[in-house]
Amino acid sequence: MTYIFYDTETSGKLTAFDQILQFAAIKADAELNVVDTFNVRCRLLPYIVPSPGALLVTGATVTAITTCPLSHFEMMRLVHAKMHRWSQGGAIFIGWNSMKFDETLLRQAYYQTLLPVYQTNTNGNGRADMMRMAQVVSACAPNILAIPLQADGKRTFKLGLIAAANNIALEHAHDALADTIAVLGVAKLLKQRTPALWCALMANARKSGPSRLVQNESALLLSEYYGNPFNFVVAPIATNASNANEWALFDLQFDPALYLDASDADLRDAIDGTIKVIRRVSINAQPGLLPLDHAPDDVRGGRQSLETYQARAQAIRGHAEFRRRISRLLAARYEDQAEPAYVEQRIYSGFPSNADQTRMHTFHSQGWEDRIGTIQEMEDERYSKIGLRIIATECPDLLTDAQRRHWESWRRERFLTNEKVPWMTVVSALAELAEVSQDATPAQKAQLADLERFLNGLGRRALIIGVPAK
Repeated sequence: MTYIFYDTETSGKLTAFDQILQFAAIKADAELNVVDTFNVRCRLLPYIVPSPGALLVTGATVTAITTCPLSHFEMMRLVHAKMHRWSQGGAIFIGWNSMKFDETLLRQAYYQTLLPVYQTNTNGNGRADMMRMAQVVSACAPNILAIPLQADGKRTFKLGLIAAANNIALEHAHDALADTIAVLGVAKLLKQRTPALWCALMANARKSGPSRLVQNESALLLSEYYGNPFNFVVAPIATNASNANEWALFDLQFDPALYLDASDADLRDAIDGTIKVIRRVSINAQPGLLPLDHAPDDVRGGRQSLETYQARAQAIRGHAEFRRRISRLLAARYEDQAEPAYVEQRIYSGFPSNADQTRMHTFHSQGWEDRIGTIQEMEDERYSKIGLRIIATECPDLLTDAQRRHWESWRRERFLTNEKVPWMTVVSALAELAEVSQDATPAQKAQLADLERFLNGLGRRALIIGVPAK
């Protein structure tokens, strides 16, 4: 077994519109011994406005993010190649809050550099989130990890605080390599102190694990975290009719007899209402789904007898029409979703055709002069747009006059638009800078002053770009 622990530092929190500035990873063997390390940085893309708050957290300076030798395109090619070599034969990729953030950024970075997107969960690979695992462990086996409390009494799973509470060294927090080392430290504690739970959670890193559970077990433990940990005893119902990775689970604290013949409106309320009688999980995203022998006494609704759970689960299994209706209602939840407006948001709007996959592979094997032609052959406009963006960023001299004018106009709009948009503009960055400056230290204020000059410079240059030549 190979484990790949990784972390990113980024230009901001907008996973579709920010970028990775630093990527670090550690390759570990089955016993979590370090085999190799990898750490790389790049400079800011010329069309991204960084978040002042994000840079303040990481300590990244304007000089560091604008003068780094590697471009984003070059860095992501190195990352993909290294992770491909490390994961030969199958590996589990592990981060901290990675399912919601780091992996989403990583997929976007691959997508926006015309590289294969699903590296972490194809070709025998799996993906795990150590923060989610820590949350499940805290719910099922509360004495394994020390979990610090916030001022309001709620538990906090911030990596730095978890590391400190468990005597795990974390120097230079929010440096990607330092954070990766700390995540590995948490993993070692879990594997050593609760090996059975570690194995059960790691089995869910590949979707074959939870798939076996929902197909073969009548009742299961579902552990989730909503500010505090919650344990549910659940019974599998059915998959989403249009997405086999999404499963509906019935919360067995409730009597299914009240729902088996309920109206569609009542069932929709059971799925999405305030009291969720029917819960949803993605079996390809390491759900906190475990065999029932891992269940603690503290479960929602109070622990009931195994006979009660089995009888309720049997009632669900024996009602085929109920299961079909739930499958259909899950699919209907997504029917009215509109196509996203921006190419960055369309990462999941269909897989590339075989021909486009070949063209993307060819693109990365060519010199810059030949890449223009390959981009123009793309069947899917997403990849032709992304490809031209790469050319404009890496080799702008290859653009035609019309392409250059379009690129400059697009960048100007990106920086200076007054519309409500899902990315950081110069105006929104300056507003954020003013807000974070209020509680900044003297050293941080100097960093922010430098960043303010940089942001104002971006705005001035964008205005000049928009003025036609005389």
